[in-house]
Amino acid sequence: MAYELRGKDILVTGATGFIGSRVALELAKAGARIRALVRNPAKAGVLGDAGISTVAGDMAEPASIAGAVRGCQAVFHFAGTTNEFKPRAHFERVNLDGTRLLAEAALREGIERFIHISTVWVYGLRSGPGICETSSCAPSGQPYADTKLEAERAVRRLIEEKGLPAIILQPSEVYGPGDPNWTERPIELIKRGRMILAGGGKGLIQPVFIDDLVRGVLAAAERGRLGETYILCGPEAVTVREYFSYFAAMVGKKRLPSLPGRLALGAAAAAERWAGTFGGAPVFTRQEVMSTLATATYDGRKAARELGFEARTSLAEGMREVALWWGQTPASRNRSAS
Repeated sequence: MAYELRGKDILVTGATGFIGSRVALELAKAGARIRALVRNPAKAGVLGDAGISTVAGDMAEPASIAGAVRGCQAVFHFAGTTNEFKPRAHFERVNLDGTRLLAEAALREGIERFIHISTVWVYGLRSGPGICETSSCAPSGQPYADTKLEAERAVRRLIEEKGLPAIILQPSEVYGPGDPNWTERPIELIKRGRMILAGGGKGLIQPVFIDDLVRGVLAAAERGRLGETYILCGPEAVTVREYFSYFAAMVGKKRLPSLPGRLALGAAAAAERWAGTFGGAPVFTRQEVMSTLATATYDGRKAARELGFEARTSLAEGMREVALWWGQTPASRNRSAS
């Protein structure tokens, strides 16, 4: 029997973020009563316009987490940090400790569903075709991917030892209008002539369009089996060069320069050292380079079979949406991304 979202009191963490905000809005449209846990209420204007209540809090503060969960029947956990140029302790505090605190508070509250958003990067930034939910996970040595893996393992322990009614979702690389990571940042780098393809851009990614991902998250909440993990991936794997070439066309660039993989990693390490010495953020990081060198592909058949979810937006279709969005004025672009 499907889980009914209508009429439920649902907490959404990370609700001012790219994915969390869109899921929160869709849940509200579906008739759920949404409470958004946000660090900065000033960024929550679009949520308030949709009748979503907000509560200020931090994923590292047990008291604010407990208060946010109180009275809710379900939790959708999107909050996390992807900022590559931070100490590992920062990632541990937000991605790992925050997730554990939230899950423990949800257990005490007796919630009915805990939807935990992880990532396919828990399988390691490595090569391999057809990775599925039974593939072995592996650390990569990068703080974002590794703390997401540790957070997923913490949720799994609470499922097995305490009966946490959780469903774990592992999206592939998410893109679309308003996305800061796999859309806006590379467009800006290419526009400024600062994008360099590692290894000729021969790595593979399997991006999922934001609208498809939101459908997948809701399908998992309604039809997913408690305790299960689902990969939510795009319909096609493409080379990194092909993916970024769409962005190059949007900004009028005909050529994307390339470096051998080892040289690109060395350049990223040097950029990180420079930023660490003189302040600011590096142009690109080793984690970003490693993510574009991998040749992994993902198997979404479990989500199709159990959730009825298949990504239906081709890369060409999704990139047309991105191009339309990018062609707007910056002010209009920011409004449409909210």
